[in-house]
Amino acid sequence: MTGEFLQYDIYNGVVTSMSQQDQQALSESLSATAPGATGFAGNSFNIIVNDTGSVMVTVTRIYISNFSPTGFIRCSGSNVCIIDPVSPTDCAGSGNCVFTNANVQVGENNHNIHLAGLTIKDGSGYKLVLSSSRGRQFSFYYPWPVNIFGPSGASNSDDTDTAHGPLDIKLSVNSFNFTQGTKTISQPSWNIPLGVNVVFWIKVYNNGLYLIALSKYTNLFLLCEPPGKDCEDTQTYFVSDNRTINPSSVVPYDEVNRPVVLPAAGPKGPTGFTVIKFGSFNPASTTAEALAEATPTFFHDVFFSKSMDW
Repeated sequence: MTGEFLQYDIYNGVVTSMSQQDQQALSESLSATAPGATGFAGNSFNIIVNDTGSVMVTVTRIYISNFSPTGFIRCSGSNVCIIDPVSPTDCAGSGNCVFTNANVQVGENNHNIHLAGLTIKDGSGYKLVLSSSRGRQFSFYYPWPVNIFGPSGASNSDDTDTAHGPLDIKLSVNSFNFTQGTKTISQPSWNIPLGVNVVFWIKVYNNGLYLIALSKYTNLFLLCEPPGKDCEDTQTYFVSDNRTINPSSVVPYDEVNRPVVLPAAGPKGPTGFTVIKFGSFNPASTTAEALAEATPTFFHDVFFSKSMDW
């Protein structure tokens, strides 16, 4: 019994220690500061980061991948450049890549991690992944993605971003419109008629590195918010074929033969916008939908992609 108690005590100690390590890892929070990389001089530059977590972060390895080669193919494809601190490594065929200043203190802003032996300011698009001593990874892109929403450089306050895993879709809220009846020109949808079938027109940008083909289950989920009480009603508008103009002529969405495809972003950000129509009561149907509650309403865009298109 004494031996069992000792073993159990050792086990509890290991569990406590591992839980503490997991908690410290989850407490790490490292973020890059625009433009991400600066101080370019020959084959060297600085990576600018902030520690917004509750523990110090030690960067133990940096991975650099060239996902948009122009005239330079280094770090592209399967030849990802791997850089370690202190000891120079062969990261791009030159054998001299190394970085210093790897410890980022709690609350530190604009910390410069100096990387030598490689440049990323050559016109290509790069993804940089910083790996910590606790096994966490923090990434950013260079050049820093630009925001191209709205006409003639609209304010960033006019844009929203849904970045969840591989999906990174931006919405231009100033282009959140609708049509009703047999109308062919959309109008702003901040106030829409009650009990009238409508089709929403929403302009979106794909800020991710891969094209996105939308599933028939992509939808607008509307959540009413009556003053002074909890929400009681919800409604869902599913994606329709882009040939849909108004609720009088809803074309069913065909995710196999006519999927809505959001083009992948380039090294400088989104390559263009796509207008998505939402007007079906059910997935891939021609049945239109009408707003049933005359109350303020929150909306959520729920995007689903076809896995084959990643």
